[in-house]
Amino acid sequence: MKIKSVLSLSLCMAMMMSVSVRAESRMLGDVDGDGEISITDATVIQRYTVGIKTTVAVTSSVADIDGDHAVTVMDASHLQRWMVNVSDSYPISKPVYEPSPTDRYVTVEGVTFDLKKVPSEVMLTDTSISLMLIPKSEIDPHDITTVVNNGRYINRIDYTDSRFKESYLIEKENGIVHGYDCEVTDSEDNPLAYVYANYRSGLYFPFQTTVSCIGKAHGSFSIELYYKGELIRRVNVNVNVDHAPEDIEKTLRIVRSSEEACWTSSMTDREKMKAFAEYIQDHYTYDQIMCVDGAVLTAFAARDLGLESMLLYPGGEPNQHCDRHIITYNLYANTAVPGGHCACLVEYDDCTMRYDVQGELCIIKEYKY
Repeated sequence: MKIKSVLSLSLCMAMMMSVSVRAESRMLGDVDGDGEISITDATVIQRYTVGIKTTVAVTSSVADIDGDHAVTVMDASHLQRWMVNVSDSYPISKPVYEPSPTDRYVTVEGVTFDLKKVPSEVMLTDTSISLMLIPKSEIDPHDITTVVNNGRYINRIDYTDSRFKESYLIEKENGIVHGYDCEVTDSEDNPLAYVYANYRSGLYFPFQTTVSCIGKAHGSFSIELYYKGELIRRVNVNVNVDHAPEDIEKTLRIVRSSEEACWTSSMTDREKMKAFAEYIQDHYTYDQIMCVDGAVLTAFAARDLGLESMLLYPGGEPNQHCDRHIITYNLYANTAVPGGHCACLVEYDDCTMRYDVQGELCIIKEYKY
């Protein structure tokens, strides 16, 4: 990475000054920002956690009492206990400092981050935007946490998860993408956007969080970036989208027309998924729908039935259980990495089924982690 030369002492001093963090102070537990902690703050948290609109913006920096990166009803309980002098050993009423939303350079835990590509306010009106975080020194990617919508989604790279142990996934030196995703919804479960956070070593922007349009949606939510549990930047995302991108519309048309053609009301969910996979096999060629496309279509159909699903990348050989690569996926942008075969895993109450679906091919079998 090349750094431009500093041509004058004044410019050097200006850069040094920009690194210092200007912080705003509030109290942990003062959710409504009135300068004191009361039952009102606990009530705001309770309303927020059940999806009732509040008159103030709930932020995890002051509402996340137990420090688990999520605002939950337990945080309200901790406040209530504190108010009646029952201590949970949480630092309620202690100052909470947040980096200024206008600073380009922020230093956290001894590491300086360049935030030129992470604005504090963004507007999503078309397909997607990307937030790009630049640490100015080498750091462990495990120490970066992305929190979406005050803890309703948390991105952590967790290699202890049995589904993510494969060496293929953890080869940092080869620049392999690590990432998780989520669909952000409002308090009434209407979809707002799609968020995909990933780390890729060796790039100028190694930490990226992409926010994608998923169709007609209006609302807002927050994205918070943390280093070792300390807030780097809070980004307020405003969504004002009046139409879905053409590739999404095309995908949805295929899914909906296939469902209408092969599903009946008497079928079970598993029967419907089997019929859907076989319909794609019988009515499309491989040139029209490759394995990646088939996996995404299958995932959409599973979502329409309320079933959980993930993508499976077996490394080119469908029968090699030991060389697999499982991640959640950017469903709406049809993103798939890397090359090789791709299938879809669908979770049922009693098992997980694997669907290898593409034009001219359909393999359905039980999958075991």
